[in-house]
Amino acid sequence: MAYEVLARKWRPQTFDEVVGQDHIVRTLKNAIIQNRISQAYLFAGPRGTGKTTLARIFAKALNCKDGPTITPCGVCASCVDIAKGAAFDVTEIDGASNNGVDDIHGKIIDTVNFEPAGGKYRVYYIDEVHMLSTAAFNALLKTLEEPPHYVKFIFATTEPDKVIGTILSRCQRFDLRRISIPVIVEHLRLMAKTEDLNIEDDAMLAIARGADGGMRDAQSALDQMISFTGKDIKESDVLSVFGLVARGSIEEIAGGILTGDVAGILRLVAELDSSGKDLRRLTGELVNHFRNLLVCIQLDGDTSQIDLTDAQKGTLTAQAKLSTASAVLAIVENLIELESRMRLSLTPRTILETALIRCARASELVDLQTILRKLAKLTASDNTEAATVKDTSEKKQVKAARSNPVKTESKPAYKSESKENHSAKESSDTTISEVEKNRKIIEIPVIKDALEIFDGKIIDIKHK
Repeated sequence: MAYEVLARKWRPQTFDEVVGQDHIVRTLKNAIIQNRISQAYLFAGPRGTGKTTLARIFAKALNCKDGPTITPCGVCASCVDIAKGAAFDVTEIDGASNNGVDDIHGKIIDTVNFEPAGGKYRVYYIDEVHMLSTAAFNALLKTLEEPPHYVKFIFATTEPDKVIGTILSRCQRFDLRRISIPVIVEHLRLMAKTEDLNIEDDAMLAIARGADGGMRDAQSALDQMISFTGKDIKESDVLSVFGLVARGSIEEIAGGILTGDVAGILRLVAELDSSGKDLRRLTGELVNHFRNLLVCIQLDGDTSQIDLTDAQKGTLTAQAKLSTASAVLAIVENLIELESRMRLSLTPRTILETALIRCARASELVDLQTILRKLAKLTASDNTEAATVKDTSEKKQVKAARSNPVKTESKPAYKSESKENHSAKESSDTTISEVEKNRKIIEIPVIKDALEIFDGKIIDIKHK
């Protein structure tokens, strides 16, 4: 028997087997149950997220011998032929190679009036529909708007913005999401168990990271790893084959940036470059890491909104305590600028190193709001101390007056008052000295170095 690749072997055959697209599955199921099936659907999304799979399952649900049904049997002649892509009533068209007016006429317009031979519907599925020419789109408009009751259109595209508006207005549009890393990891774990594979968790995580949200890419990568190592797959094997950077290395570089460990950052970059890692891909990984860290800080340590594994979430929680949102935001902006510069650079390592050093220095900067809060807190403390000294002095005067009621002459009273005022002045001087001492302790280097002011506005903050 011929070998079948994992991506085809594990292709979902029912709605319940579809992974990561619950919002679309639910809508299509309800449309069938309520008998509200539209004449045209558009599936838009990145590669490997299930556009063709959903189209075939939907076609099976419509043309199954028990259909329309949300649970096609998968064993009748119609279901088997649709799964193979050989059903007479389901026409699959490649929009990239059949993009002219003559192609649309020959494959759709001239055949649309023929009723289905075996099933209940004639289904036309056009993949990469955005590749059709404008003339081909216009030729399809009339048929798409008023097709026979037994005709259904399903379009798929990775670039929906290239589909003309008159086509979009006649379709129900569904946007497929990139599949999250934890979902891909769980699916790979199920595949490994079924295929009797021994694969490390970090190896599955590396494959999921490299798949960039595409389940098919992850399955193909796993297939390639089996050919490379056999049934025992380790993280180091995945990293060496696909040029990926280990999760631990990315987190270590991020930690070095947050703590200002420039020497450690340069050492790690040198190791990764000497081992042949893709430094441009490393930059993208760092952008994603600090983006997740920024979200974690803004949500006060809550990582439930981030699609990561538990180990990654634990690292984010720990690193969130090392910095502030403004510092991380500055790091993200520097990394995004670095990512665009590295695409055209002939010396990516040099640009990467200088940008990471800049990020490490940015993490040490204190934002203006923090400065103002510290100054306000210091001023409030100063006022509180002064009020305490004044209140203590007044209480001593009242107590002295009550304990010596006979001494009412102006001269002794004048001396007593002078002593009390002198005592209060000494206390006040002592308090002010302590405040000035504390002020020097918490003095912020950013203010001490330089604040350039123009028309009363801070235009640049230079760090020491």
